[in-house]
Amino acid sequence: MINYLATATLAITMIATAPKAPQWEHSYGKALEATRAGQDPLLVVLDNPNNDSARIEPALLSENDASGENSKLLTPYRLCHVDVTTDYGKKVAQAFHASSFPHVAIIDKTGSVVIFEESGKFSLEHWKNVLASHKSGERPIVYAEVIEKPFCPNCQRSQF
Repeated sequence: MINYLATATLAITMIATAPKAPQWEHSYGKALEATRAGQDPLLVVLDNPNNDSARIEPALLSENDASGENSKLLTPYRLCHVDVTTDYGKKVAQAFHASSFPHVAIIDKTGSVVIFEESGKFSLEHWKNVLASHKSGERPIVYAEVIEKPFCPNCQRSQF
């Protein structure tokens, strides 16, 4: 009896700790709301899944693969995958000003700023680099150019 109990406990533990395939939300509104409620950046993929030249490679999305390297790269993100052939998808694509597909965007962890956006096919290496470099969901720091001379609007006008 104790052996059966131990076996059942071990099986439940293994099932609970087994990696899960990434869960892609198909509603941009729900995904954005979840990002704003949490602290995860949002990865948005807009594509036409029925057209090879206008879709992102399914292997990159790891939809059916929980143990792959791509799946691990997706872990820090909330995930949203929108089909641009639907009426809803067309509206989302218009909101992103996307005219060519696939189109990928990453929104910061506050859900307020797009920190990465690109259209076109992604190689595996480029996909890995993009996901790795934006996983914190932090906005990049942009340093202003240091002006050595004091700024004077009148002096600036006279130079041009």
